[in-house]
This record gives sequence, structure tokens and C-alpha cells, in this order.
Amino acid sequence: MPYLVPILHVIASYCLLIIPTSLRPTFNVDLILFCFPFVLGIVNLIIVLTAGRKWSRETMMNCAMIVKYGLIPFYLFGGLVAVIVTALALFPLPLMQLFMLVTAVFVASGYFLLLASAPYTISYLIKARKDGLHSTGGTILAGICQFLFVFDVASLMIFSLKDRHRVKTTIAALIVTALMILLIAALIINLFALA
Repeated sequence: MPYLVPILHVIASYCLLIIPTSLRPTFNVDLILFCFPFVLGIVNLIIVLTAGRKWSRETMMNCAMIVKYGLIPFYLFGGLVAVIVTALALFPLPLMQLFMLVTAVFVASGYFLLLASAPYTISYLIKARKDGLHSTGGTILAGICQFLFVFDVASLMIFSLKDRHRVKTTIAALIVTALMILLIAALIINLFALA
């Protein structure tokens, strides 16, 4: 049961990518798809503050890993779109202000999803500090990292490796992330080579 909401949060986050590609968009469906991940983010916080107090730090780490590792492709794709749209906004095109709006929406949505996934990791950090696994300074630094892109996942990976908890999962997530970055870089290089 503790893993149901994190899994739903990841699935709902990918619904944000479905909105622009829906074949027959209706305002009500798009609005529900857009709001669903943010509502689940609030549910994440409520669960961590209520039922999550009884869960072990391992359960909190697992929930954090589900959300953080599950959203890596989302952030890579969203970051790529934001970079491309921002680059297009630099050229004098008729709709360049619209491009900046698209970038702002992608960044704001991504940041809210980052905030919505932070409660599990912060709860894990607090429980690990109480168990004497981490120093106060390291816990505070990792807590701050939960509000910064890239650093949130990196700090979770570091603590996973340090605690020897789901090490194979962390290494697999790291390898898949590196491969995805290489694929994106290869695609960008091929696009520039064709131009």
C-alpha cells in the first residue's frame, strides 16, 4: 500500500506530456490531466505527514526512489523541450513570445513536480538522521538539494549507495540516465549535422 501513491504520482506526471499530443483535446479532460499530478503531490505530503510517520526509513527510501527514478525520463524530455523552445525564442520569429511562455510552463510544471516528490526523501533523511546514519550537515545539505533539479536525484543516489539500499536499482538508474543523455546528445548532433 505505501507504494501505490508514488506509482500513481509518476504515472500522472507523464499525463502532462499527453496533453499537447491528445488527438481530440477537450478542455475538461486536459484540465484534469494537468491538475492530477499536482493533486497527487499534495496527497504525497499528506500521506508522509500522517501514515508515513509509522513507515520505516527503508519504505520512505523506496517511495522516494520510485518517484525520483521514475521521473528521470520525464525531466530529460522536458528539459530537452525547454532548451529547444528557448533556442527557437532567440531567433526573430513571429511567435517567439509564445515560445518563452511554453518554456516557462515546462519549467514551472517540472519544478512543482520536483516539490511534490520531495516529502518522501525529506522524511527518509529525517528518519536516517534520527537513526544516526547521517550527519546533521549532510542531512541539511541533502534536504536543500531536494529543491534543486538534478541535485535531488544525485543526493538520493548518493544516500542509496552509502546506505547500501537498493544499490543495483541505483546503478541501473544511473546507467539508464547516462544512456538517455548520450542518446539525446547524439540526436542533437545529428540534427546539426543535417542542417
